[in-house]
This record gives sequence, C-alpha cells and structure tokens, in this order.
Amino acid sequence: MGEPRPRRPALGVLIVAPREFRLPALTYQGPGSSVQMAEWARQQGGPGWLIAGASPDRFTAPLAALEQANLDYTRVSVAREPTFDDLRELVGRFAANDPQWIIALGGGSVIDTAKAAAMLLTNGGDPLDYAEVIGAGRPILHPALPVLAVPTTAGAGAEATRNAVLRDPGHGAKVSLRSPHLIPAAVILDPELTCGLPPEQTAATGMDALAQLLEAFVSHRANPWTDALCRAGIPLVLRALERACTHGDDLEARADMQWAAYWSGIALTNAGLGAVHAFAAAVGGRVPVPHGLVCAHVLVPVCRANLRAARAADREHEQTLQRFREWARWMGSDSGDPDEALDQLSAWAERLPLSSLPAKEFANLPVDDVVKATQATSSMRGNPVQLTDADLASIWREVCATANDHTGA
Repeated sequence: MGEPRPRRPALGVLIVAPREFRLPALTYQGPGSSVQMAEWARQQGGPGWLIAGASPDRFTAPLAALEQANLDYTRVSVAREPTFDDLRELVGRFAANDPQWIIALGGGSVIDTAKAAAMLLTNGGDPLDYAEVIGAGRPILHPALPVLAVPTTAGAGAEATRNAVLRDPGHGAKVSLRSPHLIPAAVILDPELTCGLPPEQTAATGMDALAQLLEAFVSHRANPWTDALCRAGIPLVLRALERACTHGDDLEARADMQWAAYWSGIALTNAGLGAVHAFAAAVGGRVPVPHGLVCAHVLVPVCRANLRAARAADREHEQTLQRFREWARWMGSDSGDPDEALDQLSAWAERLPLSSLPAKEFANLPVDDVVKATQATSSMRGNPVQLTDADLASIWREVCATANDHTGA
C-alpha cells in the first residue's frame, strides 16, 4: 500500500528538519509581456530553439519580436502530448544545431517537451534512462539548457514544475522525468496569449489548476510556503474560471487564471499531489483524453474518499480534516462542512463547459489495471491518507458511472 504517511505536525510546531523551496528564477507578467521573449533569448547568446504548439502564428507580437531581433533559432512544432519516441526524434533531428537556449511557447505538452529536450541535450542518454516507473529512474546530474516557458493555457503549471511528463503508448502509461534541473529558468505570464483559448479547454485546464492547488494544500508534504500559494490560488480559480470561460477576452480573469496555474505548479513542485493526478496519469496513458478533463471528473470522488479515510482514522488526520474545513469555507460553506462544499463544487463545475469523458473507452479499462497503475504513480506519495485498492476501485467505478450518465449510456 506504499509508504506510511507521516503525521502532519500540529499548528505552531517548529519544524527543525531543513526544507527547500524551488521556483523559476525570473518571471515576467502582464499583457504584452511576451515580447520579452526576444530580449531573454538575446541575453542567452548563441543559437536556440523555439518549440511551439500546432498553431503558433496567432501569437503575432512575440513572434514578430523574435524576427526583428535577428536571432538565430530553429522553430519546432509540437501538436500532441509528447511520447518518448517524439522526444528522441526531436533531439536526434536538431541536436546538431547546438542550441544554447530553448523557448517553449504553448501549453503543458509544449513546455514539457522543451524541458525534457533541454535536459537530454546536456545529460545525454535515452529518456527512458531517467523515467520514473517504467524506466531506470537515473538521476539527472547536469543542469539543462536554459528554458523560457511562455504558457498559452492556464492549468498545468508546467512552467514552474520540476518534471516533464511523457507518454508511452506501449506501456499505456504517462510518466515523468523529474529533477530540479527541469525547472524553467524564466517564465512569461502574458494573459493576452490565453484569450483565444476555447471555453472547453479553458474549463479543463482551469480544473487542473484547481485540483493541483487543492491536492498540494491537503498533501502531507504541505508547508508554509505552499500553503500561502494555495490559500491565494484556490479562491482565485473559484472567482475567475467561470468568467474566463464565458468571457474569453476578459484580461483580468485570464490573468487571475494564469497566476493560479503558475502558483499550482510551484505548489505541486514543493508539496506534491495526490490521487486525483495519480488517476489522471494512470488513465491518460491508456485513453487519449485531455489530462485536465480527467482531473475535473475525478476531483470530487477522490476528495470524498480522502475525507472518509481521514475520518475513519480518528484524530490521526485531524489536520487533514481541518484543511478540508478551511477549503469548505472558500466554497461558501458557512459551517465549514466539507461534504456540503463538495456538493457545491459539483454544482459549480456543472456550470463550466466541461466535455464528457469517453464512457466506452473508460468502461473497457480493467478496474484492477487502473488501480494498480494508480497506486504505482509518484503522485500517490503526496496523498494525505492511504487509500486502499478497494478505495481506488470504488472511485474509478463512480467516475465511469458518471461518464455513462453524461453520455446517456
């Protein structure tokens, strides 16, 4: 069932064990700030790469700034979640260009590709040498090339994380390369870049950010630094996400969501995640469904299971229950009742333009395989309580039943 969870210290207890807190060294923020891409690249010197999504030409201002700066760079497109083969092909094709820096202009998949490539170019070897779960898990010893992360979605927080997620269709898994060396050197948060994001993608990525903030907040590895970010970020998502979905050109809502996503990436880097993202990793390698969409549909069932397990443990998890009660008040529960708050969260999410899950594909996944894969993920290490195989199976059956309800099956 994994390692036993250390008991969270009572409030006011001095923690004497040393801790570290990691985040990108430089952040630009504000409408129009993406033009700083060119100046950042110029300061690095030498040739570089621009790794972008499938349709980067809509980002006219930052691309024009790069062209006007007469920089020597190679442009690469990433149109899907990266696989190990995609990464091998990318590095094999363009390593001879001897890049000195990489700009990632796109969503989480683009940024993860850039981080993984930047690491391989300085450490060598095959990506499976460094992969968790299905690979050798070798430590990453050398700093990666400097990466400037310019997110065009607001959810994954990849611009602030120490991992790069890759998909392996052969194993039916999504796993991470993980090291502090993978944290981008710099970040640009330009809300104008997210204004063209469709409502469905805005909702799914925003729910990913919310799940990351909530999981980091209740994680048994939470600390005062991550608590501050989560306490700021969770109410921000609850206030801004619906507005960003219905009024896509609202720069204030878009900026709020970018901040929340960024803070969620810093929080998960320093406090870990939990069963929501464990399920997303386990299922995402088997069914081609957006990561944030899985998080959105799994969030409430996982929270209910964590609450049941924490209550059954009596006072051992009182601090976890206190965290849930604090979150419940942000949801609008005057009494701080987590069950009431989860009902409110479900109703709130129903107002978002979230797509349904692929019911048939999910139903075809053997429950035991999903449970085994979920337990094996690194995200389970941060879950506030130990969930049994039976707990996870119950969660998964509930998610599948909900998927059936949504599709009318």
